[in-house]
Amino acid sequence: MQRQRFGSDEGPGRNPAEERRLKRPATESEETGDDDELPPGTRRKMKDTQQKTRPSGSTAAGAGAGTASSASSVRAVLQDFLEQQQRLDAQRQEAAARHAQERLALEQQWRQEMQRLERERLMLEQAWREREEQRRMREEARAERRDALLTNLLNKLLRDDF
Repeated sequence: MQRQRFGSDEGPGRNPAEERRLKRPATESEETGDDDELPPGTRRKMKDTQQKTRPSGSTAAGAGAGTASSASSVRAVLQDFLEQQQRLDAQRQEAAARHAQERLALEQQWRQEMQRLERERLMLEQAWREREEQRRMREEARAERRDALLTNLLNKLLRDDF
């Protein structure tokens, strides 16, 4: 920015700090011209703060370190993702195991209920058979008494006729 204002004065009278400032890329605060109004100690603090907030790898000197930290941050993100997936898988497996246990418990309960109903059915069927047997026995007893009465009656009639 200073270069454009004063033209190209690349003479030997320039100080080294100014040359460094001109060579480095301009930040937002330099573009707005806010540095010129700040005391020198404040500029250094702002520069340190900007470097801390600036993402890794944004400076030319730290490009190698930025790549390494970028790779490590990608690795950390992937590691977090892998751990999250493992936690989700573990949760799914636990849920599936709980579901299987519940299903087995319900199946066992259903089997027990079916066995109880089968025993009840067998008992009712046995009671029905017993009642039927008693009814048949009563019916046979009635038929025998009736036959005996009829036989007696016929015998009496036959005796009286002779």
